[in-house]
Amino acid sequence: MLTWRSPGGSEAANLIVSISPMDESFPADMSIKAYYDGAKTRAKNGEVDEVKWLEIDGLKGVEFREINPEKADDFRRLQWMAYRKYNGQLQFVNVMLSSNGTGFSQHQDEMYGVLYSTKLVH
Repeated sequence: MLTWRSPGGSEAANLIVSISPMDESFPADMSIKAYYDGAKTRAKNGEVDEVKWLEIDGLKGVEFREINPEKADDFRRLQWMAYRKYNGQLQFVNVMLSSNGTGFSQHQDEMYGVLYSTKLVH
């Protein structure tokens, strides 16, 4: 797990990357589709304002962005999730960028830049 926080007090941007080993029998294709379908449902419910399949460094995953929170000091997340094979092991990769509702628009361009420029060891 990697955790990073920018300067900026309560309006700082956060980056959390986690990579979790999965059992070989885990149904990764079904799981990633379920994440996508879940994000689409959240979009229909007005909780998410962006959902898409996104390929990062050759790995297809699900990206979604939460709506602005009702309370300006609550968190808003931009998240990407995928499964990969690394050294013969199935892994779940989760990249989350966030800030509070006030700081999100201030950091949004940089958060997308970090996400889109992410490199994964193959």
